[in-house]
Parts: sequence; structure tokens; C-alpha cells
Amino acid sequence: MKAWMKTGIGALLCGVMMTGGAALADGSGEWHTSRLNGPVQLASYVGDYDGYQSVDGFGGVTASDAFTLTVISKSATVWSEAKTSSGKVASVKHGENLTAVQLPDYGNSIVDKNGFYQVEYKGKKGWINMDYVVHNVLEITLLESNVPAYIAPDRNSKKVGSLSKMTTYRVIGFYDDFYIINLRDAAAAYIPMSVKHRDNRFDVNYHGGGGMHVKGVTEGKANLRTGPGDNYPVIRELKSGTQVEVCDVIDDEWYLVTDSESGQWAFIAEYDVDADVF
Repeated sequence: MKAWMKTGIGALLCGVMMTGGAALADGSGEWHTSRLNGPVQLASYVGDYDGYQSVDGFGGVTASDAFTLTVISKSATVWSEAKTSSGKVASVKHGENLTAVQLPDYGNSIVDKNGFYQVEYKGKKGWINMDYVVHNVLEITLLESNVPAYIAPDRNSKKVGSLSKMTTYRVIGFYDDFYIINLRDAAAAYIPMSVKHRDNRFDVNYHGGGGMHVKGVTEGKANLRTGPGDNYPVIRELKSGTQVEVCDVIDDEWYLVTDSESGQWAFIAEYDVDADVF
């Protein structure tokens, strides 16, 4: 049996969504410093690790969303107690958000029992099976077309779809160099991390027009990247004299800009842009 099956991830493909209990440790994402928003973490490049990793608590989760649980099964039940034999409080659908109950005196920790999270939903308290929700708000937007979605973390496995450019997907886990994503029909699929994509954690910080909005122009040819570093894939090359709008400065070396072609966030080296940023 293949190693990925031994982890229990195969159950994902049968509609039984699992998130696991292990948070990323040594394989955590890169932390960067935003001039406007302080520390930010990108999940697009999570370091070296093998096998399945849970996405719970990963992807730069902030205090404002540390208690968000999102339904990743087609439907789920909120029970009155932490067991399926108890009374039914509510039914929830794929994509709905619930608020996890905070564990007293433990910061961002949430209440769990017997494989259930305690939640609040429409003013009522109850319990939901951990296998049917994911404890994060991490999404990625694809920046290229015809992205293959596989049935297993193997490029030689069966394809279950071809994903379009500028589509957004919830990430429910990692397996080696694959994202495990939640498709619209609540099924799970694997896509390579190497495809051009954007980590939507930055959207939270700049939602509603926040940012510097400083006009700039490229000095010579410049690469527009998916993240603040030369290790991030190039979206495309900009010609000399291309106008950009700087929204933030990352690590004092990279500008977060609005990509004029897609309208989405992208990154460009500070030395490639002439802009009055202080």
C-alpha cells in the first residue's frame, strides 16, 4: 500500500474530510515583516517535510480568525453533546463558517472533546465532528491555467480535474510538495505546490483598499513574483517603464503591488522600482 494511503488521507477522497492533529513545526511557513502590518506568514512554501501535514493553525492565522471553523464536507451536523447520539442542534452546509469556543485562559486554543469541536452557530452552542471542518482560513488563488488536480499526491495518478486561472481554493492540508484542496463539491484533490499561485492571507490585511497606494515605475526589466523572495515563482516579466502601485513594503526589500493584468497581489524587488516610498 502506498504511504499516502497509510496516513488516512485516502478517506478524504471518499468524502470523509480529516484535518489531523499535528500542526506544522519545523516545516512552518516563512515569516516576513510588513511595514504596515507587522509579522505575516506565507503558507505557499512550507519548507522541507515528508508526508501529510495538517493545515490547522497554519498560514498566518491571526487573533481575529483563530476561532474560525469552515465546513469542508457536503454537510455536517452540530450536536448538543460531543457525540452523534445526542440531540441535533443544526445542520450546516459546505463552506459555512462556525465560531469555535475558546478554551479559558489558553489564548487562541479552542475547546475539543472526543474528536469534536465545541462551536457557536447562529446563537446556539453545540459540537461538530473535527473530520468535517478545517480550522483555518487559508486559501490560494491560481495564477496559471489548466492546473492538474490529482486523486493522490502523485503526478502519475489519475487526474480529477483541470483547474482554471484566477480560481480560489480552500487548503485543507499538505502532502509532501502538494496542496490538498477542497473542491466545490466537497471532494479533496491534490495540486502541485510548484504551480503559480498566490497565498490569500494578504487579502485580509488589505481588504477594503488598505495600503500605501504609492505610484511607481519599473527601472529596466523586472520579475513579478508570487511571494517576496527569489525562490517564489515568476508570474511574468515586466517591461522597463511599467507602472505599478505599491501597497506595502515586505522585509524592506520587496514591494507588494497590484498586478495591472490580473488586479491581484504580487511582489517585485524594491530595487527594480522607482517609487517614493518611505
